[in-house]
Amino acid sequence: MGLGEVLCVRSVRAAGWLGGVLALPLAFGMMATAMADSASHIADPTAGNPQAPMAATDLPGQEHAAEDVTIRDGWMQHVGPGGAHLGIYFTVENKSDTPHLIDGITSPSCTAMYGYHSDLEVSSLTRDLFKHLTLPPNQGLTFPPGGYHLVCEIGDKGEVREGSEVAVRFHFLGGSEKIVKFQVRAARPYFGPT
Repeated sequence: MGLGEVLCVRSVRAAGWLGGVLALPLAFGMMATAMADSASHIADPTAGNPQAPMAATDLPGQEHAAEDVTIRDGWMQHVGPGGAHLGIYFTVENKSDTPHLIDGITSPSCTAMYGYHSDLEVSSLTRDLFKHLTLPPNQGLTFPPGGYHLVCEIGDKGEVREGSEVAVRFHFLGGSEKIVKFQVRAARPYFGPT
């Protein structure tokens, strides 16, 4: 680990949970860049066996992310008007000594999935939260109602009924995946403009 990564990790520890969510993707990027740079220096065209630069999926320890990460206490409910959106709430826990990164979440029941916060203005960073979510080593993150959570747009994919289960696929840096089923609970009342 280079000096940049050490400083980034120390600043993440000092900044707490939110600092970890925002700063650890920077550490992953720095590690991937450093590894790609060092791998490109290894390649020697005169040796007759040049090595390709390492990709971000070649970061050590990332191939086991789906095994190291537990997703628990998950459920969803219809939110907003018209029943076209589901709020998805869960806890994700990284039980390893290696940071992991969720780089995408999909579901066959959803036309789109994105991050949302119930009480704050939603920016592109919030919407893309689950496209680059760092899971710190030996820690858990909770996405509850009223805070940061995942939203599913049902759109023309069909109706999702209360009591049913919806499969959600979590994709990790390194290529591993985990499918988790979320039960649909009773809809949250909507009090917005009519």
